[in-house]
Amino acid sequence: MSQSVQGKLSRIVDSLETTFVERDEVARGIAAALIARQHCFFLGPPGTAKSALCKETAQAVQGADYFETLLTKFTTPEEVFGPVSLKGLENDRYERITAGKLPTAHLAFIDEVWKASSAILNSLLTIANERLFQNGNGRFQGVPLMTMLAASNELPESEELNALYDRFMLRYVVDYVAEDGNF
Repeated sequence: MSQSVQGKLSRIVDSLETTFVERDEVARGIAAALIARQHCFFLGPPGTAKSALCKETAQAVQGADYFETLLTKFTTPEEVFGPVSLKGLENDRYERITAGKLPTAHLAFIDEVWKASSAILNSLLTIANERLFQNGNGRFQGVPLMTMLAASNELPESEELNALYDRFMLRYVVDYVAEDGNF
């Protein structure tokens, strides 16, 4: 790793550790995820800065296309992967316009990752593991994703989510600030 990259990562970690008290291990984990091009999962109750840590990281990684979403059972694939191309349909092609969506992101934050439909979650598997997105008619496009950060207030409950959970090589429990003096 070059001195320049090492210096930038050190600044990101220092900034996260300064801004978020009692989150040093998480800050170093995020840096490790960026270096290793792996994915990171944060588990914890509401109000423990999971989302804020991810958003702050995105602001610190300059030049990276960033995508963020909050998943619910009502989230549509269009919100995550882009709308279906009407021009493509006119030419008998089913494909999505992915600009500004997850398939074009270098860094992604997926909040409440376990709450989405199986259509979204299954596509996340391929994006996270192979860095590919199936964009219509069996055609795959490369995804420039370096790191996916995900957060949830709960662990996955259904066995069908285990495959996606396994994609997160780094996993952290983020709890409330424990030391009274840190408030």
